[in-house]
Amino acid sequence: MSHIYFIRHAQASYLKADYDQLSAHGERQSEALGQFLVNREIHFDKLFVGPLLRQQQTQKIVANVYQSHASLPVLPIILPELAEHAGPETLKHLQDKLAIHDPQVQRWSAEMRVNPAVKKRNSLLIFEYFMRNWAIGKITDDNHEPWSAFRKRVKQGIEIILSQIQKGETVGVFTSGGVVAAAVAESLGMVDEAKVAGLNYTVRNTSITQFRLVRNGLSLVAFNEVPHLEKEMITFV
Repeated sequence: MSHIYFIRHAQASYLKADYDQLSAHGERQSEALGQFLVNREIHFDKLFVGPLLRQQQTQKIVANVYQSHASLPVLPIILPELAEHAGPETLKHLQDKLAIHDPQVQRWSAEMRVNPAVKKRNSLLIFEYFMRNWAIGKITDDNHEPWSAFRKRVKQGIEIILSQIQKGETVGVFTSGGVVAAAVAESLGMVDEAKVAGLNYTVRNTSITQFRLVRNGLSLVAFNEVPHLEKEMITFV
């Protein structure tokens, strides 16, 4: 039976000018993940990695851990379909408009101006509020890939991965939280897009979500596990 491990990238540079770059904490998370995989003797027959820098940095650090233990990792296949959704970019483009026309976003934005200490909390509240409404089509933006197209893209990526797996192989997929959520939704037949989007914020950095390959696709085995991280190392953004 084939096993597929979907792994979210490590902590990136939240609220920095360039988010798509691992933080120092994210680098340590990646090293801990690599050590855990080596200790568990999990060796991937195939590796698929998304095109984003934070996804590839996470996989490369894990590969370096394997190499330090004289274990040669398989070369990754870069799969564009594993890129994250365009939620952050879409929100950035629309946030000023939402802060004027949406009463809830207006209140959170006003709080941040008065009290900078709540910037991180309120930014996350705005993002979650936006994601729920964007996923169900209440918020739209023609300048970025919509949620519905993202879901279709991830499904295509899963189909590509499944088409290349041989019986009994162990496969690693390094990607992002939204892609992990979409993969879980595909395996469970979820149709409530607000709930699928909601899964996104629960996916922890470097978490492992495991599937088995069955006749009709993916079967969920474990979701969002971080046995390699101590409590103080666990992050969501």
